[in-house]
Amino acid sequence: MSTQDTRTLLPVFGSRGLHLFAPLQRDIDRVFADFGREAGRSGFDAPSLDFAETADGVELKLDVPGYKENDISITLNGDVLTVAGKTSTQTEEADKTYHLVERRSGAFSRSVVMPLAVDADKVRASLSDGVLTITAPKAAAMAGKTIAIEAKPASAA
Repeated sequence: MSTQDTRTLLPVFGSRGLHLFAPLQRDIDRVFADFGREAGRSGFDAPSLDFAETADGVELKLDVPGYKENDISITLNGDVLTVAGKTSTQTEEADKTYHLVERRSGAFSRSVVMPLAVDADKVRASLSDGVLTITAPKAAAMAGKTIAIEAKPASAA
């Protein structure tokens, strides 16, 4: 059934041919069109995350613009790595009339399960240009080992 066929089944009102549910349909369309677009404005969302496995271990990159090293904590508990951050509340000045306030403050927490065992003592993190990079090398047991084949003399049959 085509869209045109569906519209003819609905009661039509007025000279523009609007069906009874047109206002509701517009509102639903707007909700789905805007879904996720305003998440950072109405609340506080977690930073974007890239999580990759490398030959040596794992690497995580998070976008954390405006954060300083002391605003972020990183913990490794078993096989779960958690990155948490908090920014201080932005204060508005009383002598100004604000028309829009979009700078955000608040806290976030992101946790990921490590796909392999990592060496907790060698996990490193760096913050540069608003990007937090965390590297975690594979644990020694996971690194792999080359096993030599012993040559045995041929047995006489």
